[in-house]
Amino acid sequence: MIKKGFIAGIVTVGIVLALAAFTEKWSYLYFVSGTMGAVSLVLALAYLIDSIVLGSTGTFFSAKKTSKVSRVEDAKRFGAIAVPNILAALIYVAAG
Repeated sequence: MIKKGFIAGIVTVGIVLALAAFTEKWSYLYFVSGTMGAVSLVLALAYLIDSIVLGSTGTFFSAKKTSKVSRVEDAKRFGAIAVPNILAALIYVAAG
C-alpha cells in the first residue's frame, strides 16, 4: 500500500510539474502540490485517529469486520502520497 501511495504522489507531482512548465507559472508547484500534501497529511492523521478510536478495520463511519484494508494501512498510504508533494513544495520555496 505504501508503494502505491508513493507512486501516486510522484505521478501527482509529475502532472503538476507538467502543468507548471506548460503555463510557465511555477507557483502552481507550491500551491497545488502543497495543498495536495497538506490534504493528504490531514487524511492520514484522520485515518490514524480513526484507527485508534474504532479499531484497525472497517470504514470511517462503520466498524465492519469484513473490510480487508486496515485504517493504519490507509493512513500510511495517504502519508506516502503526501511526501513527494510536500517535498516539491519545499524545494520550490527553498529555490525561489
